[in-house]
Amino acid sequence: MARQLDLIDNFVANGQNEFTFEEARELLGGSRGATSNALRRLTKNGLLDRVTHGHYAIRPLGSLGTSAVTDDLALAVGAAFEGKQHRIAYATAVSGFGLLSHPVRTVMVACEQQTRISHIGNRALKVIIERPETIHLEADVFERSWRSTLERALLESAMRVDLIGGIDRLAEALANGANVADPLRISQLARELGHRGRAGERRLASLALALDLPLHLNPEVGPRQPVIHLDPSDERSVWSDGVFRVKWNASIDEVRSVIDN
Repeated sequence: MARQLDLIDNFVANGQNEFTFEEARELLGGSRGATSNALRRLTKNGLLDRVTHGHYAIRPLGSLGTSAVTDDLALAVGAAFEGKQHRIAYATAVSGFGLLSHPVRTVMVACEQQTRISHIGNRALKVIIERPETIHLEADVFERSWRSTLERALLESAMRVDLIGGIDRLAEALANGANVADPLRISQLARELGHRGRAGERRLASLALALDLPLHLNPEVGPRQPVIHLDPSDERSVWSDGVFRVKWNASIDEVRSVIDN
């Protein structure tokens, strides 16, 4: 066990909080089987977390009972998507900014290609395919990874309402982020993302106006533009916003009750 603890000490001394199986084998100087047994024992004892195949993270002192994915999501995602353009996005990014009251269980990552990985640590992974030129658009470096900015997280969630969990969650996130989100950045990004971006901006503008939120978006909407649904997966029409031409699948009072509770 002392030799295995020396392994962790070596990585920490070099400033590494995560490492690969091959890096561990090189330091231990043993066979693949012996290395696998050593890492399995350290994981079982709560000193390591296997974030994905061949990648391990060292759990910080005081967090030995917490998955590294919970403690440092960016580290885990960075290890899983090493060498690939990617971005922590949608509901996972929104949650990372503290805009949702309930935790998001699935890790959502935008990437230019699919991956065989289905989980990061003990959390399910959902990969959303994007064009390479949009992956880092309005995204910040986030430790070992990239993450949507607050403005992009809100806009992309309005573009893909299914990926935030429905209108109630989108309204909650918008209500909690309206005071700090920059409407000019949202509008600029909507233009850069094309038709779907502009539709997302209209949904945010409709929600902000109807719920009296301090986010002033003013997308150009002409009388001949087609009406869009607030939630594209639900075509019920309970109320229609004539300003931004958005059909709501719930009443204003129903949505407001969510953000007031």
